[in-house]
Formats: sequence, C-alpha cells, structure tokens
Amino acid sequence: MLPVERPVTVGVDGSSVSMRALDWAADEAVVHGLPLRIVHASVWERFEGATPAEDLPEGSAEAALLQEIIGDAAARARRRRPEARIHAEVLPGEPVDVLVQAAQDAFALVVGHRGHGALARRFFTDSIGPGVAGRAPCPIVVVGDSVLERPSAGRQVVLGVGEGTGADAAPVTFALQEAQARGCDLVVVHARSRQETRQDRPGLGSAQAAEALLGAAVPDRTALERGVVVHRRVVDGPTRDALLRAADHADLLVLGVRHRHGMGHRELGPTHHAALRHSPCPVALVGGDWSSP
Repeated sequence: MLPVERPVTVGVDGSSVSMRALDWAADEAVVHGLPLRIVHASVWERFEGATPAEDLPEGSAEAALLQEIIGDAAARARRRRPEARIHAEVLPGEPVDVLVQAAQDAFALVVGHRGHGALARRFFTDSIGPGVAGRAPCPIVVVGDSVLERPSAGRQVVLGVGEGTGADAAPVTFALQEAQARGCDLVVVHARSRQETRQDRPGLGSAQAAEALLGAAVPDRTALERGVVVHRRVVDGPTRDALLRAADHADLLVLGVRHRHGMGHRELGPTHHAALRHSPCPVALVGGDWSSP
C-alpha cells in the first residue's frame, strides 16, 4: 500500500499578502513533488450572528464572493506552476480553527502575514500568534510582507540553533530536508550574547563550545547522507540580528518552537516575532514534536 501524500496547505483570503504565500506554497509543493491544497476559511458576520460558509444561500452574493476568492487563487497557482496537483476549497469556520484542522495531515502549512499589527487582518495576525503557530502539528511557514521577490536558484536555507538543539531535533531535520529538495546549502547559525563573548573562556558560552554545539546539531555524516553542504557560523551579538543578516541571502529561515511548560501549545519568543516582522525571506516555525513524513 502506497503512503498517503501530505499536501502543502496554504490559507488564502484574497489579499496580496496571502497571494504571495500562495506563490511560495505552489513552489514548495512542486519542489517536494506534493499536492497543493488551497484553503479559504470563512465565517460571515451578519446582524443576527455568524453564518458559516456552508449555510450561505446558494447563489447569494456572499457565496459568489467565496467562490471567486478560491477560484482566483487556484487559477493563480496553475499559472505559476502548471505541473502542480491542486485542490482548492472553502471551509466553514473561524480561520484559526480551520487552519489548525487543515494542518493535521499537511506536510507544511503556509500563511501570509502583515508585519505591522495596525495593518494586519485578523486571519494572518492570529495565524502566527497563539493560534495556528502554537497549535498546528506540522511546520508553519510564514510569508511576510517584508519578504523580497528574488530568484531562489543557488541560494540557501538558514537554520537558527540554540543550546537545546540536538542532532535529531525536528527543526534540523526540516532544514536539511528543505536544503536537499532545493539543491542548496544549509547555513547553521548560533549567536552568542554579549555576556558570553566577554567571558570567552573554555566551557559553556566559549567559541569552542559554540562550534561544538553547531557540529553536534548537524553532524557531517547526517548532512553527507542527504547530499547537503553545511556551513556553520558562530556570531557574536543578538540572536535576532544574526538571523536577519543571514536571512538576507536565504530562501528560507528555519526556527524551532518549544512547548510551554505543562501545556500542549508552543510559545513564540521575541526572536520569533522579530523574524516574522522583518525577515526578507519566509520563516518556518517547527515544533519539537514534528516528525518527517
């Protein structure tokens, strides 16, 4: 029996930022040889309360708009990637709930994000907050409005590594997988704080310890098995600055997300939020409980 293919799933709402997320998702699906699933979540607010999309009268203006949004998205994806296997659908419910459910069988979930809260629509703001990014079981790829349009050929995947990253960690596996599929290099970055650099001596926080940490996170043998060239960089200074500089030359920035203590949800820290607001490339958030299909 053949294994069930997990699709690359993308949430759209007709906005320009969601269309950029759709473009990236279409490319991702083709790179990995996977289906592309396009989802539009909708709850229409009426005077008497919320009306799920499935309950809208057939032929109504609202129902027509929903079909226009999902139809335009599917047509755009086909123009960009004619070889893609595309399934597009409108699902009733609140966007965060719908996307979390859609992520259950997804290879990755792709969403758009406006970096400035005052301009953000609820769909995209919630999707990367305690909503989708905290609850979805698969990697979440966020395509922000700061992402630059540029050719991807010959670029690289960047992985941020901290003290708790191990060789079998989910973010490491995902980053290697992405670099392998793209045929590009993997750049592994660890940033040392100002205090660590002032106390540069043998032991935790030293340059030698940082280099050992990077070597343990992505062993040469593991990279060789996947045919991926790995570059390891120890950078002095704030983590967010180091990652954003590395992202200038990247197709994708991969960051791990840890669970909150005693809770099933994942927690985004200041570095995650800074990357989502300012990264010039898409950002993948990968929970430690994810396993490669």
